[in-house]
Amino acid sequence: MLDTGLLKASSAEEIRRYLKDVIHRLKIRGAWRHLDPAIKGWLTLASKLESIKFRSREVLSVLVKILKRIKSLLSFPRLVTEIGVKHAWNAWRIASSWGNRDAERWKNDRAYQFYCGLTALQLSRIVPGMIHPELNAVKNVLSFRGFGRFVRSLGRVL
Repeated sequence: MLDTGLLKASSAEEIRRYLKDVIHRLKIRGAWRHLDPAIKGWLTLASKLESIKFRSREVLSVLVKILKRIKSLLSFPRLVTEIGVKHAWNAWRIASSWGNRDAERWKNDRAYQFYCGLTALQLSRIVPGMIHPELNAVKNVLSFRGFGRFVRSLGRVL
């Protein structure tokens, strides 16, 4: 997905263009201002410096790791579905243990996973201290104050 776009790029200009597109999408979604300054610095530096040729494996490795970590910030439905998968499977286990034969379909239903993710995010806004492991990847990318603002902004989007 994100990293494959970076790896498929054959020239430094294509990599720069791809990074500029990622930065643009982060800014449109309002997540750019919440990012950790080091991550913003890496992305900005790599997208603006014309002299970088991207021949170093270490530089490309760092960029791919950053892009993997911010992947869920680029797609709100993906983030909600990632959170909802765990809750959909838990609901399936409980319902099937109670004898509901239709519950088997729930665990892989994308709409139900999205619904469970939305419900879990809303509950996390009501119940203090409730955090989802899926948001930990986002938390590692965002600054401390930015993470709180990002989670609050999820509620406004919903």
